[in-house]
Amino acid sequence: MHILDTGPIFKFLTTDCVPELLCALGHNKIHVPKAVELEILDTPNRHRQFERAREVWRRIPDRFREIIPDDATDELRQCCQAVLGMEFEEMYAEPKDRGEHMAILHGVLRARAGEQVILVCDEIAGTNVIKKQAKVLTQAQRRGQFSPGGSIQHADTIQLLWWAIEGGGFNGSREQFLTKYKAMAALDSSMPLTAKKVGLTKSPPWPPDAKR
Repeated sequence: MHILDTGPIFKFLTTDCVPELLCALGHNKIHVPKAVELEILDTPNRHRQFERAREVWRRIPDRFREIIPDDATDELRQCCQAVLGMEFEEMYAEPKDRGEHMAILHGVLRARAGEQVILVCDEIAGTNVIKKQAKVLTQAQRRGQFSPGGSIQHADTIQLLWWAIEGGGFNGSREQFLTKYKAMAALDSSMPLTAKKVGLTKSPPWPPDAKR
């Protein structure tokens, strides 16, 4: 399963790339913590460039998305202390990074329970935590802790775009893709300004006969 932070969702929804997002996820549901949904709905009040994302999010049918409850269970509290070194209530009371933190905590708990989890995050700090927790889980499993088969993998918007292209997104058109990429890259500083820098204009991910 894929659990997404707010940044990648904003990029795809603001640029009207929901079909490409679903394609990147293998046409599985978009999973987000409640905290991420709150950010999707609230951030446009302060940053108007994301208003389109809020509009699009509200129109996505429930069969394509799932909101993970953030209820403060004992399991979540213990996980928060172990992973973030913070009390859950303290972490959740701070809006900054709350969505990112909850995505990571939910991902860690589901991976411990045996699920294969891909955590999608563009932020450097969050990415570092995800990669560390992937190693921590593997080491714990070797000691016989937690359910076997669970795993944590990191992905970001660039990786999602790669998967979307491989899956036939953007109508197989490089020109259409480049227009969308430029719009995404303009939203924040997490993506290089040109797709060529991250290898998204060559084959693969594009098929050899892709439209220019």
